[in-house]
Amino acid sequence: MQRLLALGILTALLNPVQAAGVLVVAGGGSEGDIGDTQSWSYRLYQPLVSNGDVNGDGQVQVVILSTKAETSFLPNYFVWLGADTAVNLQVTNRTAANNATLVAPLQQADVVFIKGGDQGVYYDTWNDTLLENYLLAVDQRGGAIGGTSAGAMSLAQYCFAGGKDYISLDVLTDSQTAYLNDSDGGSGIHTDFLSLIPGVVLDTHYTERGRLGRTVGLLGKASQDYNLSGLLAVGVSEKTGLVITGNTAEVLGVGGVDFIQPTGNTTLRRDVGHPLYYTHLRLDRLTEGWRYDLSTRTPDTLNRPSSSLRVSYSGDSTANSGSLTLRGNRTGDQEQFTRTVAYSPQSYQTQLGILSPYLKNTLGLVDAQNSNNRGSIQESLYRALYDYPSYTGFLVAAPGQLRRTTSQADGLRFERNNPQAAPEAATLVLDGKTLTHRGLAPYPAVLDTGSDTLQAAALINLRLHVLAETNRQSTGYNTRTHRLITN
Repeated sequence: MQRLLALGILTALLNPVQAAGVLVVAGGGSEGDIGDTQSWSYRLYQPLVSNGDVNGDGQVQVVILSTKAETSFLPNYFVWLGADTAVNLQVTNRTAANNATLVAPLQQADVVFIKGGDQGVYYDTWNDTLLENYLLAVDQRGGAIGGTSAGAMSLAQYCFAGGKDYISLDVLTDSQTAYLNDSDGGSGIHTDFLSLIPGVVLDTHYTERGRLGRTVGLLGKASQDYNLSGLLAVGVSEKTGLVITGNTAEVLGVGGVDFIQPTGNTTLRRDVGHPLYYTHLRLDRLTEGWRYDLSTRTPDTLNRPSSSLRVSYSGDSTANSGSLTLRGNRTGDQEQFTRTVAYSPQSYQTQLGILSPYLKNTLGLVDAQNSNNRGSIQESLYRALYDYPSYTGFLVAAPGQLRRTTSQADGLRFERNNPQAAPEAATLVLDGKTLTHRGLAPYPAVLDTGSDTLQAAALINLRLHVLAETNRQSTGYNTRTHRLITN
């Protein structure tokens, strides 16, 4: 497409945000009620309307875009927020998307909001159509564009639109899982759609569906498919989002937003039929009140929330001793972490592991990618790292295993827990040694039990490693020094 050629991938990476108006991405979740000025959606959607009348007709007009019939709730909601008019626009096929009469409301729109649904359907239905051209024209004249769930994912330059139900465990067991592809076998990550947030691959429902592994898998695939070393992955939790103006992305809502990028030490390996291997990724997790600079790829720590705290590393632990095997499918084995983490349906808390010998200065959970609890597990581990910022957190899937020997008691090996069973799954390792700041969201998290014990944690400058197959990759992890080691 001429538009994409004009943009240029290199220019996009150096100048990540081009729009003169406002972009809003929401991670999904039901909006607050009309009249509720305390809701997450009131705070997040208001900037779309506040961007004002950009076509000069004296009114703020909102178009809510979808491929299916929608209720009148969102049009009424945007009128309550201050819009003069707001209408649903249902565009179900490519013929309709090229129908000038049908998509004409977009020509007068000051705000376009893309509903949740299926970004693969959006891509197939709207890409390279008159609808897409009209939508891009709203951005070019300084209008406001927002989206929730699939609508938000559609705004990223590197848009995952494969149309498949891809989960973290898929890529943690097979780094080139077919779930990352289109039905025809081509890449499921597309760069020829809206591309309004350049240099970014974006995921939604991020925490609630335990998508850390999935999002890192998208980052690795996009980086290799397009031969890029500087991509940024953004994971947006439900009832949470970003307001992007210029190069600044401000977090609003009840949950967290993760910004994940390679560092100078990063190694990525994606071998067919083998778990993802990805090291030395920088992870910045932000909550409401934090801002992120998309041009420098760093959080704004000078204008951070007043409740946030500086962090300094408290020092290495004493040496570990004794052999140990921690199996991802044995709940009792997680008692070998220094502290275990309770999660929904229990109230959030950490408690000392009861087995010895144990892994000093560690937090962790096993069976971490199971479909029932993976969201609560992910949120709770982040929260535990707020309480113990100098520890290392481990998310061990059922097919994974951690092991150490008496002769190398500080070094962990990553293995399959049963050679005759399912393929090995990579373990997600969240290292707090490099943390500089921490904070808590001012609201209970979506996954809180009602006890108000679980809040989303802000964690600045974590290191993330995705580790597996120590025998094959020759890489382990030293829990005392927080370093990758050669085995």
